[in-house]
Amino acid sequence: MALCNRLAVTLVAAFILVGAVVVLLVASEAVDSDFLPGGSEKDAWFQPQLEDLADYGGTGEGIAIGVSAGISLLMLAALFFEIRPLLHRREVLLPISGSPDGNLNIEAGSVRLLAEKTGIANRSVASLKCRLGIRRGATSAGPASVVIVCQPRLILGSNVQEIGDDLQVRIKEAVQRLTGLTVLRVDVSRVRFVRGDDTRLIDS
Repeated sequence: MALCNRLAVTLVAAFILVGAVVVLLVASEAVDSDFLPGGSEKDAWFQPQLEDLADYGGTGEGIAIGVSAGISLLMLAALFFEIRPLLHRREVLLPISGSPDGNLNIEAGSVRLLAEKTGIANRSVASLKCRLGIRRGATSAGPASVVIVCQPRLILGSNVQEIGDDLQVRIKEAVQRLTGLTVLRVDVSRVRFVRGDDTRLIDS
C-alpha cells in the first residue's frame, strides 16, 4: 500500500509539474501557445486557454511566471523525495541466528565497515576498501557465510606478503568473533603502494 501511495503521489506531482512548465513557457513567450500536440493552430491541446495566457501582460504575466516557477520547484522537490526511496538500494541483512523467539541479523554494510576498520589498524595500510560475497546458510537458523575481498593501499616500502597475511588473519578473526558469521576466506587483491603520510583513510 505504501508503494502504491508513493507511485500515485509521484504521478500526480509529475502531471502538475508538466502543467506548470507549460504555463511558464507560454507566459514567458519562450514557445507559442500552439506548441502542444493535437493538431495545428486551433486544434492543439488547450489552445484557447494558452492563448489567453499568452495575452497576459505586465503584472498578470509576472504573476503567471512567478506562480508557475514556484509550483515547478515545489513539484521537483516532491518528486525528489518520493523517488529517492525507490531508487535507494536496501541494505542486505545477513542472518546470524534464528529461533522461535526471533531472528538475529546484521547489515552487510556493518560487516564491511568492521573489516575495513580492522584492517586499517595495521600501520602499513594507508587505506582499505572491502566488499562481501555472501553465501547463505543451509538453514534459515544458521549463520550466513561470507567471502571478504579487500583492496589495500600500502605505505611505500611495506612487505606485501607479510601485510596480506596479517590482513587475512586479522580480519577473519575479528569478523567471526564479533559478528558470529562464518568467514570462508579473506582475499587480498589489487594491492597498491602510496606515499607514506599522516593521512589514513577507509575507502567506503
